[in-house]
Amino acid sequence: MITYIIIAAIVVVGVLLCFCLAVASFASDNFYEKLEQYQQVQNSQGIRTVDYVKAINNAMFDNKLNIDRCAEYDDHYRAGTVALSQTTMYSNSLASLATVSHELGHALQDTQGDKLRKHWRRKHIGRIFGLFFMPAVIIGLVLSVLYLVDVLPEMYILVLGLGFLGVGILIFIFALFLKYREIQIEKEASKFALKFLGQILSKPECKACEEFLNSAKYTYWAVFFKTLLSWTFLTSKDSMFR
Repeated sequence: MITYIIIAAIVVVGVLLCFCLAVASFASDNFYEKLEQYQQVQNSQGIRTVDYVKAINNAMFDNKLNIDRCAEYDDHYRAGTVALSQTTMYSNSLASLATVSHELGHALQDTQGDKLRKHWRRKHIGRIFGLFFMPAVIIGLVLSVLYLVDVLPEMYILVLGLGFLGVGILIFIFALFLKYREIQIEKEASKFALKFLGQILSKPECKACEEFLNSAKYTYWAVFFKTLLSWTFLTSKDSMFR
């Protein structure tokens, strides 16, 4: 009976690994495929991203948002500033409008409460905790092995080893929590983005933007799964608290 349980557990873990790896592999390819596709589709209003941002800034934020420059593919929102790359800022493609609308969605989150700022603070704390993850796991494993092979047979060695391993597990769980929380925040930002876009785009164009934003959402799930599987060394290295 125990043998069957072990075999079933191995099969379940194997299926889970295959599923997670498939999602992680698919998400990035799918996103860049959609990005390339919708960068070629111009919006029907002919509005440039920079003019669109200024209009939303005036209508929704009383012109309190700053507009800054950033590197290619690094468009983001941070503390009252929407940072756009040169390509995004002066484009009138659906991909650029959807991208900047998503960042404006973060700006709206920031004005509606402090959950976005709380998440930033938690990530900052997480980066500090992350420095202790591998040392805690390594020390925990070494002490536990030394106890098991009777090199250091004292019980307190095992307790210390399990304690260090427990710290590593808690840090790992905290990282997963932050990744999951980030998915929820990104999902809400995209919801706000579609409301902004609905004011200027046709329904088919909004549908296309929704498809593009959904492809971006899958990349966050991919990061979650990469973090979940980081202990297997089957995924590319990804910072737990990036």
